[in-house]
Amino acid sequence: MIFDRENSTLGIMDDIQFAIHTYDGCAKGCPGCIVDTHFKTKQRFQNILSLEQMQTIHKRVTEYYDWAKINLNQKKFGYFGEKGFKVNHYSYTFRFGNHSELPLEELIQISQTLDSPFKVFSTAPTDDVSKFYELTKPENNPSNSRFFLEIIYDPVADDAQYIRKMILEMRKYNILGYPEVLITKRLLEKYSDPKKFVDECVAPIGDIETQMQFGRYSPSKTRNFNTKQVVPLDTEVEWLAGVAHHIIKQKLNIHPIPIGEYAVTFLDEYNEHHFQREDGTIDIQKLNQSDYIEEFNMASVKEKTRDIFMTSMYIDHNLDLFIWSESMGQHVLDTNFGFPKLGNIIDKPIHEILTEKNGVLEKMLQHNMTHLMKHKKCSSCNYKSFCSSHAIPFFRKFHDDNGKHCYGYLPVIREFQKDRVFLENMIDGFKRLEF
Repeated sequence: MIFDRENSTLGIMDDIQFAIHTYDGCAKGCPGCIVDTHFKTKQRFQNILSLEQMQTIHKRVTEYYDWAKINLNQKKFGYFGEKGFKVNHYSYTFRFGNHSELPLEELIQISQTLDSPFKVFSTAPTDDVSKFYELTKPENNPSNSRFFLEIIYDPVADDAQYIRKMILEMRKYNILGYPEVLITKRLLEKYSDPKKFVDECVAPIGDIETQMQFGRYSPSKTRNFNTKQVVPLDTEVEWLAGVAHHIIKQKLNIHPIPIGEYAVTFLDEYNEHHFQREDGTIDIQKLNQSDYIEEFNMASVKEKTRDIFMTSMYIDHNLDLFIWSESMGQHVLDTNFGFPKLGNIIDKPIHEILTEKNGVLEKMLQHNMTHLMKHKKCSSCNYKSFCSSHAIPFFRKFHDDNGKHCYGYLPVIREFQKDRVFLENMIDGFKRLEF
């Protein structure tokens, strides 16, 4: 490896991540929004979950965390285990609406009932972060949790300077966070020029060292499976490659996630650094002819993918359990996106749902692997193991990547790989983040 990633969580899973469906209220109406219209209107300004439901969730999560520390951390093979990574903590991410709308007493109840070392709240841009500051006070935070805000950033409607001001205000109270941008046709209609997007929407926050998450729009039940805002993958990849080029060129102190992380993963874990030219490009021909290309071991990749799936999950308002993917946009693979539930945590402990023989998880894993082995773009590709753990086959459910590019976003990754200093700074940023 060429990067010092010790104590950096970039591209490394050491956390059991649980996304929880706690609130869908929001005054905005962004294209691509996945909040449930029923909860958005009928349960505005109140938590979707009852206290009893949250207590059940927390009981099941802490049970599972105790199980995982033994059964995942002590495995012989896989992503986690004696020779692999370790599960060190668990976290909650509260989605999908604007949690800054909730009354303080509701936020305190969520935070104290669903207690974890790290807590992330989704929120729209807001002038008032004082509610979240109240959560950090010792009387409201006896476990000394760290708080993060996932800011729903719509560059068509939101001012980048406003986002900047909000992030700096959050930091005064030791609350960290980042903006999340969903790539839609509406966005590209206004910012078809990647440079204009970077100049107006990224550069204004490009000197304060913040992450910025880029996500792909996918049709869902709450959008009536409407494909109007879907950007053709080739267009999206080439646009993002342009965005990456200008972020690097302007030397912005931005940590693009997850796509920037992939650049480090490929250089380090796929040995691409051995074939990197002086200008930062990769000599693909020499790479493909080298002994550094590992033979695809289906059993090993399946087991590592299982570990990733088992440490990134979503619990909805019915207490149904789903996979929360590590892909572009971190989609929850739930019934809203047309996927079956793994089980219900009222009925069974989480580890029993996940280890059920011939259960839903096992079927998803088998589909994942079979797809990668048979798909025309994947079967001969060196990066099948990467795409397996990021659940790429499931994103072909509604729109296939049947053009020039694929869901690997390689041209974007290649742009970020050209500047090692940029990537090293991002790695160090994750060290400071500690999460």
